[in-house]
Amino acid sequence: MTTVIRRRSPFVASLLALGLVLGACASGPSQVNTAAIVGGKTIGVNEVQDLVEKATQAEPAVRVLADQRKLALLSRAILRQLVLHELIEDYSAKQRITVEPAAVTELAEQITGSFKEFPADGSASPEAIVQQAVNRTFPADYLAHDYLLLAQFGTAQLDKLSVTFDFTLVAAAGQGQTGSLRQQALDKAKELSQGLAEAAKVIDADVAAGAQAAKGETLTPGAAPDIAGTVIFGAPANSVIAFQPNPENANWVVAVILKRTQDGKPTAEAQNDPRVATSLGRRLLQTTGQDLGITISPRYGVWDIADMNVAGSESETLGVVMPIKNTPQQ
Repeated sequence: MTTVIRRRSPFVASLLALGLVLGACASGPSQVNTAAIVGGKTIGVNEVQDLVEKATQAEPAVRVLADQRKLALLSRAILRQLVLHELIEDYSAKQRITVEPAAVTELAEQITGSFKEFPADGSASPEAIVQQAVNRTFPADYLAHDYLLLAQFGTAQLDKLSVTFDFTLVAAAGQGQTGSLRQQALDKAKELSQGLAEAAKVIDADVAAGAQAAKGETLTPGAAPDIAGTVIFGAPANSVIAFQPNPENANWVVAVILKRTQDGKPTAEAQNDPRVATSLGRRLLQTTGQDLGITISPRYGVWDIADMNVAGSESETLGVVMPIKNTPQQ
């Protein structure tokens, strides 16, 4: 059993080789002052704007974002936090998962003690500034409570969740291929979504052509911690996904999700890494988001299901999830 769990599958090996593993006037909410709607809960524009204003006062480095015209990153990050909170509340209530107050207090103290001063020369990355600004803006116990819940969600499913899939990588423009790798991946996903038989033929052809592709891969998040937080562990069976695991790498993964179960048995070899558990916990909220429904105001962008984040536009999302025609969604 240990050998099976520790084995690098062709899929994971391919991602590692390519450096893909991870290291967040259109239709929209009808109310003018609505930033997002999660299920029946409305998140107001005023609430987001007030938090952005609070962030600019709490985190001096935000002025760098303003100088770089990147304040929209902060607005979207704050809105994402609010959306995820609603999903966490719903998931924890349905699963009857709670956290100890003492653990919340301890982690909250660690969060407030982790703040640092960014260099004044603007060399700090926008992502780092945004993350710290968000951490300074929301109450530490609010963030700690959500983080600990996510960790519990993920820990419970590290070995129970199992996904079987076929995949192919869109890593370079092939003969006769035009357009960006993103567009090629989306086109491939649409091709695979026409039916299970058609998808199998396409994957077989890619394997025969020497592409980085394989069929019948089965993984648990515990056996593949590097990709535990990706959409591959959140998409339902009988769906096709196309996603970019790392925005800093141009390559895309396209996969056919064949089976998704939660009846695995815990193993002694599983690594209980809080970062992996939290990443998986956030990914498990994907189904909750789809069940409740998430609508983002066009002024902020769109909900990126592949990244569990708010993207500036459809063209900036890190992936898609498509149902396979003539199959029941599970």
